Amino acid sequence: MKNNVLLDINYTSSQKFFDENSFQFWKEEEAPIIVAVGIRSPENIGGLIRLSSALSCRALLLANNETEHNVAKVRRTATTGFRQNHWRYVPINGWKSLIPDNYQIVALETSKDAVPIFSLHLPSKIALVVGDERYGVDVENLKLCQQQVFIPLSGPVKSLNVVQATSMAMYAVLQNHWVQRL
Repeated sequence: MKNNVLLDINYTSSQKFFDENSFQFWKEEEAPIIVAVGIRSPENIGGLIRLSSALSCRALLLANNETEHNVAKVRRTATTGFRQNHWRYVPINGWKSLIPDNYQIVALETSKDAVPIFSLHLPSKIALVVGDERYGVDVENLKLCQQQVFIPLSGPVKSLNVVQATSMAMYAVLQNHWVQRL
């Protein structure tokens, strides 16, 4: 049987909603930076571009020795974020010099030194470092970070996709920043 319920695109349009309800989370000079070290999947690269654009991040640094990815897949996943100029590829050992001195560098990693992300006050002036899809943030890049955090998981699956984990972490940053503004 065919469903006769019609969508009212004017009612459900996210474009219309956000055109009428604009949000300004942070000033550009204090907006978060995402550093993605060694991400290989074009879909994950595109997902990070889309996320960082949606949250008005100051920058997305794709720290990778490979800069050749399936551009069509990256573009398809990134949607309109692909055309933004806040993201770029950087050498895997060159991202740290691009982080302002007044930013706290925090790795999102399940390491012995990591603390639960929700137990910290996360500043908006944060460079969140995430690692490759299989091995996470390598030891050399972890040494460049001032803090390590993890997302507590209680289910039988003990890992998240890098884009999912980055999204959760960035919303923890956003929530800290939002509460401070109140």
